[in-house]
Amino acid sequence: MTDAPKPIPAEGIWSGDVADLPNWDAMPRRNRRRRRRGSYPVWIKYLGWSIGLAALITVAQIAYHAVRSDPRDSRVFAERELQLSALRPNEKVLAKVSVWQRPAIDYFRPTRGLLVLTDAPGDSVNPVGGRIIYLGLQPRDPLSPADAPPTFDERDWPVDTSVALTTTRTLMYLSPAIRIASAREHLTLGIPSPAAIDADTLIRALNKKYSTMRAIGWQRREARRARDRARLVGVHEGRREWYHTVRRGEALASVAKLYGTTPEQIRALNGITGDRIRIGQPLKVKGWTKSPVAFPPGIVPDSTPGNR
Repeated sequence: MTDAPKPIPAEGIWSGDVADLPNWDAMPRRNRRRRRRGSYPVWIKYLGWSIGLAALITVAQIAYHAVRSDPRDSRVFAERELQLSALRPNEKVLAKVSVWQRPAIDYFRPTRGLLVLTDAPGDSVNPVGGRIIYLGLQPRDPLSPADAPPTFDERDWPVDTSVALTTTRTLMYLSPAIRIASAREHLTLGIPSPAAIDADTLIRALNKKYSTMRAIGWQRREARRARDRARLVGVHEGRREWYHTVRRGEALASVAKLYGTTPEQIRALNGITGDRIRIGQPLKVKGWTKSPVAFPPGIVPDSTPGNR
């Protein structure tokens, strides 16, 4: 009776005797590893399946959008939109380049279109004329019909010093791009490799306009400074003392009438009596005044006696 095996304990109940435990060293290595690790929680398995399913759906959507990514010729549609509605009367195209933009909300379907530099008659606000126009053909909604009319992202900027165009890189620094910076917005547009020459042409034409604008601005500044100097000189000349040198045939009354004054005032200013004056005699016809007085028509009074 002593050789009889011990009874097997009930499932889930350990008798407390170490001899009742299984011999893990004698078990196969695969079973030992699995036993030591234990089973993964169920939520981890579901999480893995969910992530895999989401990745599969994302790849399927990208492939679907790539097939339906707007097979229309964006350049042709942008050219037509430019000629029909974007250009103003008397406005002509100087340079244009194909561009694209990848918005963050729809990264895998870029907006393709044109960046255009135009020329037009200038005015006081925009002396060189012209605009910078961006026409982007927005990607078609996959659920829209094939014959749906195209929609455009249209923006324009004046050609002035508040708008700057610079070359940069986009798409993780892999593609050349043009950056448009203005007071109200900043926009980065990618450039296809074949259109790099067109982009250089557009930037050169724009820099030429900027050079013309700076030259016009310099001329306007100098003209404004000249007007300011003339105004200050006029104020000084209108306040200073005026002198007149008597010429042949002139009398005291005629000199007074010439400068809009009276003989009595001229006598008082010069300390003379009577109406007798001689040729070459300098006469003060106006003293210093606080308010400037305009010169008589066609006459420039002497600033000091004896200038003539």
